[in-house]
Amino acid sequence: MKKVTIKDIAHIAGVSRGTVDRVINRRGNVAKSIEKKILKIANELGYEKNLMASTLASNKMYKIAIVCPDPSSDIFWAQPREGITNALELVRHYGIIVEYYDFNLFTKDQFCMQMENAIKSNPDAILTAPVFTSESLEYLEAAEKLNIPFITINTEIDHPDILCYVGQNSHNSGYLAGRLFHLRVKPEEEIVAFNLGHTLRNAQHYYDKVVGLKDYFSSHNMLQNPVFWYEFDQFYDERKLKDFWDEIKSKHPKMKGIFFTNSRAYRIAQFFTDQDRDTYDVIGFDMIEPNIKYLKEDKIDFIINQNPIQQGYSGIMNFVNYFILKKKSERLNTFRWILY
Repeated sequence: MKKVTIKDIAHIAGVSRGTVDRVINRRGNVAKSIEKKILKIANELGYEKNLMASTLASNKMYKIAIVCPDPSSDIFWAQPREGITNALELVRHYGIIVEYYDFNLFTKDQFCMQMENAIKSNPDAILTAPVFTSESLEYLEAAEKLNIPFITINTEIDHPDILCYVGQNSHNSGYLAGRLFHLRVKPEEEIVAFNLGHTLRNAQHYYDKVVGLKDYFSSHNMLQNPVFWYEFDQFYDERKLKDFWDEIKSKHPKMKGIFFTNSRAYRIAQFFTDQDRDTYDVIGFDMIEPNIKYLKEDKIDFIINQNPIQQGYSGIMNFVNYFILKKKSERLNTFRWILY
């Protein structure tokens, strides 16, 4: 099939190629009636603009500030970074550049500093994992005043000015965990949810997972299976973490299900004895290497993969679709789970 050109459109519309070019490239100075006629003909002919050529001709550079946790602070974050790198390799001809503003996942002050640095750099957009909910909302407001859109990954926060969110529905992830426990637990057996990291009050996605778990139990008349949750932010100290785990075991002799709200199930699974492995049903998140190890050893029963590589990839591609290809961006880009 012959590729439709500007010349073809101009011939049918009875106008000059320059007029068609002004309409296609949105340069104005064309009567509305003529513009409408040209766009109608272009659509009917299936005309596709050569975006690569037009971008190169304009010498336009697009800068994305990426404010995400440093992979060295938590191995999970190497996977979104991989997805970002893969996407950039595909779209580099569009003049996209990125600047990374890494922060330690567990240091709120670093997050705030890097978010301020990103905003001051005046990027075309900010791609971030808003792991500190209240602070992220404040910076989103500041960026919105400067017309800098936000693209968020992994953690969904409720704000009308977010360009798009890429990730999973955290509430539904917790709900899925409830369904899995439903298949295994007996009446009066307990479920214990662990949040190894930030407090649930300032980490929306962790909180939503626990709520989703409880909502499943409530809607399926499983009130005889109480759900408890504990937070522990000193999980890098193995001695303190082991003491914490031993205390939980002692406190909950009826514990049957264990639910980890993030990718750190392996942190406690390393302490499981053979008896623990046979006693507990364990659900965690994300196919990182240490979790895979304990999945193979039957110390983790289910892993809900949040597809972090795809999150990073889709974050960049949503920018390309919106700013360069001029396509409408879906505000929510939620993925289905991959269960192992």
